[in-house]
Order: sequence, then structure tokens, then C-alpha cells
Amino acid sequence: MALFLEQVVNGLTLGAYYALVAVGLALVFGVARLVNFAHGEFFMLGAYVLYFAYGVYHLPYGLAVLLAVLGLAAFGAVFHRLIYQPVMHRVWHVQLIATLAASFILANVAIIAVGSTQRSAATPFVTDVFTVGDMHVAYQRLLVLGVALVAFVALQQFIQRTPQGRAMRAIAQNREAAQVLGVDLAQVTRLTFVLSAALTGLAAGLVAPLYLIFPTVGSLLTLKAFAVVVIGGMGNATGALVVAFIVGLAEAFGAGYISIEYRDAIAFILMIVVLLWRPLGLMGRRVGI
Repeated sequence: MALFLEQVVNGLTLGAYYALVAVGLALVFGVARLVNFAHGEFFMLGAYVLYFAYGVYHLPYGLAVLLAVLGLAAFGAVFHRLIYQPVMHRVWHVQLIATLAASFILANVAIIAVGSTQRSAATPFVTDVFTVGDMHVAYQRLLVLGVALVAFVALQQFIQRTPQGRAMRAIAQNREAAQVLGVDLAQVTRLTFVLSAALTGLAAGLVAPLYLIFPTVGSLLTLKAFAVVVIGGMGNATGALVVAFIVGLAEAFGAGYISIEYRDAIAFILMIVVLLWRPLGLMGRRVGI
């Protein structure tokens, strides 16, 4: 029973991690009509911000996480200006190639700047363990889950209740009509990139202490986040959120009860199965937040 409960917590932690990344990816697709294949590199950059702020300069952990979030939010605006805005009116495959090129550039710049050595930014919460009976869970995992849930509630409130959030929904639902009514497409897509990158920075700040940090750490994450978005329904942030937890639990139980060697394949197996059954995904519409 203890092993089962530990796998549940591990699965929810993985789900929160994937959700923070995948929801941002879904937002960008829903609003900007763009699959950002450099999204995993956002996580990598956030992880290095955490490493230098907390591991090298020994700033308080909370402040280091805040710097990762704010730093990535600023980088999201820069990415929008330099990568997306020049191709925002081009055909989809030009946009996709632009994000792929950005992914390779960011990873290789990181290798040149900091080297390929794996680094760690482990916090005391990684080794401090919450124990109930025979169940042992690192406090860092509980922190990931708790902060992520608060972030999702805040994001939902922002999208539903603020003028900026309503503008994002309008662009996602009908871009042409929204522009006719005066919605600034460039401004809304910039905000979407900022939010998407900030969520990924938060994921990096919370999750990076549990793993090693290296320049290509985001490569597989991008593909997993894309699989989550496809399963949930392209552009559907709620679908990405729900599916992220399903994938996280499936990976945790697969690793715990079958073999850890197959864990990274589970998201893609689920994607194939779902697409054969529902080509638009579980909550699929063309686009939407």
C-alpha cells in the first residue's frame, strides 16, 4: 500500500511538472497558432537561472524561483519579438522551422556558455522526507504539486476574468473577428508567450532540484509536452492540464510496477491510441483556451 501511495504522489508530481510546461505550449498554439518546438529550451534556461541563483550565488530558494519565473517571462517577450513576430503572418511550416532553429541555437549556445557538464541545484526539500507509516515522500515533490495547483487556479482566473484573458480567448476562438473588433494581435500573442514562458520558468524552479541540469534537458520534454497537448486537444489548455496528470500517473505506475525503461514511451503510446480513437484529442476542438 505504501508503494502504491508513493507512486500516486510521484505521478501527481510528474503530472504537475508536465502540466506547467504543456499548458503554456497549449496557450501558444491556441492563441498564436504556433507549435513552439523551442519550449523545452525555456525549461532549460529556467533551470540554469535557478542553478546560478541558488546553487552558485546562494540566494534564498524562493527568490531563485522568482528570478526563474521573471527571467523566463522576459525571455518570452524577447522570443516573441525575435522569433515569432517576423514569421507570424507566414505559413505554418515556416513558423515551425523558426522554432526548431531557435531550439538548436539555444541548446548549443548553452553548451558553449556553460559546458555540457551535468549540474545540480538540489534543495534541502529534496532530502527532507514526509513520512506517514511506511510511505516516504520528499517535501520537494509536495511543493511542486502545491505551487502548481495554485498557479493553475491563478491562470484560470486570469483567463476568465481579466480583459487581457478575454482578449486571448477571443483571438483563440476567432482571430479575424477579434481583430475587426480592435483586439491587438501582436500585443495578445506577446502576452501569451510571456505567460507560457513564465509557467515553464516556474516548472524549472520547482522541478529542477529533483533532476540534473544540462543543455539538452528540454529536448525530450518538448516532445512529451507536445504529446500531452495532442492528446488533450490542440490549443485546449484544460485538456492539456487534465492529460498531463494522466500521463504523469501512467508513467509513475509504469516505472514502479513494470519497468522504468519504458517510462518515456508511455506518453507517445497514449498519444497514438487516443489519435486512433479521437483524431482531435480527448477535448478536441480546432483551437481554444
